[in-house]
Amino acid sequence: MKIISLLWLLVAVLVVNCFGAVNVLAWPVPDTGQTKCYNNTEEIPCPAPGEAFYGQDGSYTINPMSYTKLDAAGNKLPDDAASWMMVRDNVTGLIWENKQNRDDVQDYSNPHDADNTYYWYDSNPATNGGYPGAPRNGTDTEDFINALNAANYGGHNDWRLPTFKELDSIVNYGKIYPEVSINEIFFSNTARSNYWSSTTFAHITSYAWTVDFGWSGGGDDPWPKDDSSYYPLYVRAVRSGQTGSLDHLVNNGDGTVTDTETGLMWQQSVVETKMTWEQALSYFENLNLAGHEDWRLPTIKELQSLLDYSRFDPAINPAYFPDTDTSWHWYRSSTNVAGDGGYVWIKNFYDGSDNILDKEYTYGIRFRAVRGGQSRPLVYLVILAPQKDSVWDIGSTMPIRWEPDGLEADIKISLSRQGGMEGSFETIIETTPNDGEYDWTVTGGPSENCVIKMEQADHAANRAVEGPFVIKETDNHDDDGGGCFIRTGKMGCQW
Repeated sequence: MKIISLLWLLVAVLVVNCFGAVNVLAWPVPDTGQTKCYNNTEEIPCPAPGEAFYGQDGSYTINPMSYTKLDAAGNKLPDDAASWMMVRDNVTGLIWENKQNRDDVQDYSNPHDADNTYYWYDSNPATNGGYPGAPRNGTDTEDFINALNAANYGGHNDWRLPTFKELDSIVNYGKIYPEVSINEIFFSNTARSNYWSSTTFAHITSYAWTVDFGWSGGGDDPWPKDDSSYYPLYVRAVRSGQTGSLDHLVNNGDGTVTDTETGLMWQQSVVETKMTWEQALSYFENLNLAGHEDWRLPTIKELQSLLDYSRFDPAINPAYFPDTDTSWHWYRSSTNVAGDGGYVWIKNFYDGSDNILDKEYTYGIRFRAVRGGQSRPLVYLVILAPQKDSVWDIGSTMPIRWEPDGLEADIKISLSRQGGMEGSFETIIETTPNDGEYDWTVTGGPSENCVIKMEQADHAANRAVEGPFVIKETDNHDDDGGGCFIRTGKMGCQW
């Protein structure tokens, strides 16, 4: 298995543009949770590089999902705590409501009751997508959110419905029906059904996006916001996190586009070659594009991260991806339908819907490669910092951190400002003890496509590469008390 440890995504694009600070710090794409591998019919041992079916979702671990139980005051609890109020997603930083009392009896006096269902309603024109739905006197989603905030749940009054991407981020695509498609150790009392998001379906604004936690790995469904002929749906509140930046895509001018919210680099053009899933896995594992050789077929969550749910036809920014089909062509992912060797998850970029498809079907199927994060064999180095949401200012002393993983040899650290292109790495330190830490005073020019490389000094094949991230000109934030920090093994900055 290869690890692409995006932690707070990859060392990723620290979401600060080197030509001026971006005010928004977004979050990474968590792993899908899929660890098993399949051929065209059944589960198989996960193949090694170069073997048939290598490059599928189960071949990689991409920013592994990680959660922490919290009490009513937001304090950390052990994983085996029997009672908890909230869940922190350690990858995205989002704080989630935990549901209670799943006993098939609704109790609207308790907004956390797991059996309660609601119709969608949002009276705010700025967030309702142009269609508010209809109030339901205690049984609509606005009533639900207002009840949590009025009670200052968890000591906060900024609870809200999650966006569609946020809600999908906690789906575990490795779960097999009839399991609930979520980590039930942390998200207890989850119904095997659809949950509302706050995201309006751009194609039909009287609908909103939902996520189905009853499928083998999720699935999305646009659902009427207030049509009484449809049954109401479940809800789970969320807080914290940041709204995405409008200018988070960067055209690198070499046939690639970097998403500074997720740290992923995308192939700009569409691949229309007819290929089975097995053929596509091999094609992208061997793709050499813009000087990079670590491309792969994206997971379903990564494909979804590229979608812009505020638009349709296409549901993607055409200024950066101009040849994206506006017809009903489907884009194939590397993610299997858990437990079913014959099908994989697909996305369309017309309105953002997902579906499943036979692996050997080729008509009208499209592809787009992705790269980014940490590419390394499991037994070698793991880079911990730099990470997404860090700010690397030129002239500042920044911590480079890694897990030494038992290697006894010294480490060489190098930096590329050209996305890891062959021949572009400059040495930061020729040899440093493999003790997991090195502090570097940032020098050189700014770049939004920085990649860091660590390698065993006497055996360069043992290495870890992570990126892209951003180095920028120094901004003076001393007046507002902000700064960078390392907490629970993760680095971040607050201004």
